[in-house]
Amino acid sequence: MPRPRLDHVRKAQILSAAASVLSERGYANTRVVDIAREAGTSPAAILYWFEGKDGLLAHALVMREQEFHDQFTVKADSKSSASDRLRILIEAMLHHYDWKLWMELCVLALRDEAAAAERDRMDRRWRAALRAVIRDGQRLGEFTDSDPDDTMFVLAALLDGLAPLLALKARGVTRDRVERVWLAEAARLLGQGFDDRPLKRSLSKSPERVGS
Repeated sequence: MPRPRLDHVRKAQILSAAASVLSERGYANTRVVDIAREAGTSPAAILYWFEGKDGLLAHALVMREQEFHDQFTVKADSKSSASDRLRILIEAMLHHYDWKLWMELCVLALRDEAAAAERDRMDRRWRAALRAVIRDGQRLGEFTDSDPDDTMFVLAALLDGLAPLLALKARGVTRDRVERVWLAEAARLLGQGFDDRPLKRSLSKSPERVGS
């Protein structure tokens, strides 16, 4: 009997290690040998599968994003109200998403077309998820009638602008403050049908964003 191929297992292990090391150390300070050590393999094995750090970063983000998306989608889909689904979405993005890794991709996207395309795909996915729950809430009569694209644009921009500052540990920017401001703005735009109480932070710690 032929020996089963475990290539997909090894690649997943390498990508998981790459995501962890890149998020912790940053792109500039990460070496292929660091990722190999984390993955329990050799630099040669990594270079066999990927063309250096650029390819690793993009692929690692794709894997993390899919894991993240699968987790919060299942949890959100279990809720009957649009308000609850939106709260799960923002909880996931604010408290469980790996914004440091996302920022590394954005920097890489400035010089790499493939990374730029991946960044755009993830961003569109996140915005589409936000727009869909807003439209659903309007359809159900939970949220105030408005242009769902404009509402999505404001709420996405607010989080996309503030969350990276949390990763940078910017002075005066705390997770509780960002949460409070975002929920207040969502309530202003969506109306009284949106539950703007503090988030319960019920999601388990998980692999973190990626995008949309």
